[in-house]
Amino acid sequence: MDGTGKLFKPLLEIIPDNIAYEVFPLSSLVADNPKQQAKEIVTRLGVGEFVIFAESYSGIIAYELSKIPDINIKHILFAASFLSRPSQISRLGPYAPLFMLRKNLITKNILSRLFFGHSGHIDLVKLFLGTLDSITDATLKKRLRRISKLTLPATSIEVPCTYLQATKDKLVSKKAVLDFKKICVNLTIKQIKGGHFIAQSNPLECWDAIKEVITLYK
Repeated sequence: MDGTGKLFKPLLEIIPDNIAYEVFPLSSLVADNPKQQAKEIVTRLGVGEFVIFAESYSGIIAYELSKIPDINIKHILFAASFLSRPSQISRLGPYAPLFMLRKNLITKNILSRLFFGHSGHIDLVKLFLGTLDSITDATLKKRLRRISKLTLPATSIEVPCTYLQATKDKLVSKKAVLDFKKICVNLTIKQIKGGHFIAQSNPLECWDAIKEVITLYK
């Protein structure tokens, strides 16, 4: 799951043709809150066994999916995700000057370090900025407002989970993994070198983690 689906391009390019997958861009969903979005995704998934890969904000939706009994989720991979407010600075998320991103007033090197952990990922910055064209400021601010008010949920996740922790995450505190330790009954933690958008900054290691999980259920 991803905001627009476009950011998954680096990861999708290395998934073999024999692996069946479907991307659920949040922008394609009618619902606008995680619980209802999870219910909508279930109606689109149909019958089968599923491994869920959720990056960043989408982790909240994956959590809601785990609570729905009539979907056979074998495993959830949370990539640089969070279940409560991810950092102190996220309190200010609703007031983020989005116009500075849209008007290219922040250098691409700075954005590269902020989002991808290294100043050299200019191509990924361009990919990220391109996704903004299909998302309104109102949608982004609503999502940032929800993130700023997130509190740790009470219900545990019984589904086996893997948390992919980005080593150079500037947006999510390292303490975020503690929430998953509290909530996930069966949790594996893997550190992957890269920035917050880890599926883009290190798609190969993310795919290795996904492949390892898929192999468990063959």
